[in-house]
Amino acid sequence: MDLACADYRAIGVALLTPPATAAPTARWEARLLDVPLTGRPAVEPLVAWLRRVAAEHGVSVLCIDGPLGWKAPDTDAPHCRLSERAVRAPGKTGLPPDGVKPRTYLAFTTFSIAVFEQLTMLHGWHLPGQDAPLERDGAGLVTESFPTAAWRALGLTPLIAKSRASDADVADAIDRLSEAVPLALPARCTHDQLQAIVGGIAGISLLTHGPTSVRLAGNPPFRLDGSWREGYIMVPA
Repeated sequence: MDLACADYRAIGVALLTPPATAAPTARWEARLLDVPLTGRPAVEPLVAWLRRVAAEHGVSVLCIDGPLGWKAPDTDAPHCRLSERAVRAPGKTGLPPDGVKPRTYLAFTTFSIAVFEQLTMLHGWHLPGQDAPLERDGAGLVTESFPTAAWRALGLTPLIAKSRASDADVADAIDRLSEAVPLALPARCTHDQLQAIVGGIAGISLLTHGPTSVRLAGNPPFRLDGSWREGYIMVPA
């Protein structure tokens, strides 16, 4: 899921499923999903919909492009989490309640953290490094993703920012991705949907090849003053 907080229409969601056969030429499938909600996103209805989709399709790894928690107070990164520094993320999540840079990211950051909070603390999903190891089946795992880092890990030029990307830029990126990974992609999709697909490739890697196929950038998550701190961003290895 490529998360957004201004409008449900800006949330990109893709369901990545394994091939029906084990043939060497078989490809995973990326199916686009529309969030059936309107207006400004709210945590409870979005999480409720995610849980319904996960139950319906047997989703075992949920990859979300958005911060999972706040910075720890005692690291050597003054303004961000260690995971954000490791993947060179443009957004910096500092100390709660508003230590976010740039300031325009504050609403998105707090919304994303609240989504992770509900999924983990109310509905039993676990974070990498939280309370269970990365198992081959990845059951009940929710992880932070960062599509730009995934593009780089795949040896591809990242998709340019949504504000500057044309339809042709997105189409070119689809072609480049299709050549690089065994994934059946839709012929057309939006910038948000393509970023959701790319953000989910780490989940595919984990399910197909196990923990050595992904990199956990950052430090393990832990609880402090009622919120998650630090945590990993999972990218393909």
